[in-house]
Amino acid sequence: MQDSKRWRAATSLSDPPRQFPCVIDWPKGKGKLDDTLRVYSVNSDRTHTFHVPDARFYGPSDGHMLLYECDRSLEECLSFLNPLAWKERFVPVDVPVNNVDPIRLGRNLIRNDEPALFYKDDEHHFLCFWQSEKNDWTEMRVPFIQTVAFYDHKFFFAEWGHQNKRVGVIDETTGVLLSYLPPPSDDFYHRYLIATDDGLLAVEMKDGMSILPSLVNDLTKCQFEVFRLENYPQNSHWIKLSEIGDLMLFLDKQNGFSLKASDFGGFKGNCIYFITFGSKFPKRGYEYVIGRFDLESNRTERVPAPAWLGIRKWERRAAWFIPTLN
Repeated sequence: MQDSKRWRAATSLSDPPRQFPCVIDWPKGKGKLDDTLRVYSVNSDRTHTFHVPDARFYGPSDGHMLLYECDRSLEECLSFLNPLAWKERFVPVDVPVNNVDPIRLGRNLIRNDEPALFYKDDEHHFLCFWQSEKNDWTEMRVPFIQTVAFYDHKFFFAEWGHQNKRVGVIDETTGVLLSYLPPPSDDFYHRYLIATDDGLLAVEMKDGMSILPSLVNDLTKCQFEVFRLENYPQNSHWIKLSEIGDLMLFLDKQNGFSLKASDFGGFKGNCIYFITFGSKFPKRGYEYVIGRFDLESNRTERVPAPAWLGIRKWERRAAWFIPTLN
């Protein structure tokens, strides 16, 4: 089932959606090929469509979409829009329109209303995130980060590059680099760091497969290993987990996060949901697909999704999105 909303038309708050993650897809560039933003609920099998003319979308972060409206004014300015509550939060004007990527930090997992982004200015990289307690943005200089998680009032990160397999730790308040930790494994390159109530997890794809999304001819080949950080900071080390209990992990190209299956009826924990590319073989082309990896059986299955997901994937992007009314 599909619902359609006009751009800038308020969404009714009387019947808010369940807070189980949705899949959101949006046009690349400035919407010249399409003007729709689509949100698909895995839980209810419904699609909400928003028309977004003259807006450039970058991706989701904490229930918001980072966008730039091309005709708003002569001043280049980015903003995070919550499409459900129809609230908008403008990003500091020094953040460039280009070389910017939204990320999910998960500083406030309950409210899910603190969006964040990375951006590059000259030769330096910066992390910019909203802090509700300060009612303001915070910016700090960081390395070229591939994945980051907020845990124990610190930012744990892994850098891009085959040579940078270590995990760094940055203090939230001062922005000071505190230390580097050993990686969970010798192959820790295609990885995610995920904060949970039970500790900090590291997730990597098995057999050297590339970071999601990847060109996957056989979805069952997508398998993962999970590690947990122990004894931080005195004697930090990682242990490999054979199961994650009630946890569900969600991965896409940019982000990873966790939820508890017991908070949602009809869902099973101890699994990893992920978005990747799938081949249409023997037909030409690729499409976005949703997969589910079960840690107990060590098997991967395809999750049902609407036919439009991933059509002309070179023109659109897809990621996980957690709706919020905050």
